[in-house]
Amino acid sequence: MNWENILKLAEFDTPTVANGHELLGTRDPSIGYCGPDVRALMPEMGVRVGVAITARMDTTTAGMDNPASLFKDWVRMIHEAAGSERRPVFAVVESVGPRPRYTVTIGDGMGTAMQRAGAVGFVTNGSIRDLDGVRAVPLPCWAAGLSPMHGRIRWLDVGSPVVIDGATVRTGDIIHADVNGVLVLPPEDADKVYEQAVRVRDREAAMFARWRDPATTIERWLAT
Repeated sequence: MNWENILKLAEFDTPTVANGHELLGTRDPSIGYCGPDVRALMPEMGVRVGVAITARMDTTTAGMDNPASLFKDWVRMIHEAAGSERRPVFAVVESVGPRPRYTVTIGDGMGTAMQRAGAVGFVTNGSIRDLDGVRAVPLPCWAAGLSPMHGRIRWLDVGSPVVIDGATVRTGDIIHADVNGVLVLPPEDADKVYEQAVRVRDREAAMFARWRDPATTIERWLAT
């Protein structure tokens, strides 16, 4: 995997990367991205690219028990994925249970540990809390929204495939995310997308240059 090409995807917005991946023709373009329920909560932090490390969590099943935590196991996976090269990692948590959107999967304490381990972004179909604190870490988040509290934190597993707002994410996939949303790239394709994204950018630049040309009227365009 050519990480230099993967990291250069941060030059582009997510729609451009998505269109570039479509040009490869390796995947049905109707899959591989999160829907509108998962949005950038810190859009000012821009584009993030990283390898996904996944987990599943339930905090809305009622109970007064004291379940075991897998948080350190998961953070260890993030740290190992980052490695000595400090490759960027996307921490990805699927919220499951009776009220998935109410499941708070990160606050500023957990976010600090993730960021120190190598996470450059966080994605969940649930909620986050401590918005100002997480922003200060800094760890940009893509989530369904905000909630002030969670119930008992039940870690179901780490490293398993998850589904985030319609997108299946596997540990090792490449995540590209910005204000437009979250895109999931198969690892076998990710380092091939850069050249295609350049093609998309150049093609669109030429298209908009034509539209800015006073000689390009709607009548002439419709006649072509």
